[in-house]
Formats: sequence, C-alpha cells, structure tokens
Amino acid sequence: MKILRPEIKIKSSGGLSDVFDNAIKVLFNITDDEYDFICENASDEELDVFLSGLGGLDSEPTFTEKRKALEMRNKYLGIFNKK
Repeated sequence: MKILRPEIKIKSSGGLSDVFDNAIKVLFNITDDEYDFICENASDEELDVFLSGLGGLDSEPTFTEKRKALEMRNKYLGIFNKK
C-alpha cells in the first residue's frame, strides 16, 4: 500500500466525483488544496497529460505518460509551494 503524506486527508460526501477526486489525490500523493490549485491553474492540455498518467479503463499508462504526469504535478506543486 502506498504511504501518503500525513497532511493528505481523504474526504467523502458520498458522491461519485469524490471517488474520482480521492483516487487522483491518492495516486499523485497530493492534498486537496494542491489538487484544487492544479485544476484551477493548469491548461486543458496539461490536465489531459496529468490524467493520462492514470491510464484508461482498460489500459495501464506507459512509463512516458506517468513521467510526464509527474513532471506536470511537480511543476504545479513548485508554484503552489512558492505562493
């Protein structure tokens, strides 16, 4: 099992969108505030890259897709941490 940073809290109000949001936060090891920042500031193309790192319903992401997704995550976490 993946070890999450202590500040990461999984919220749930029972909605389907919460399930997807929580899966993304766990897989990328990001907090709710970091996730919101990425969603608010990334372009549509960058969000596509970010989500492609998760893979599809019937396929695993390639190493390149994972790497690009993590690079984008790290870019926005760097900006987030500087503010």
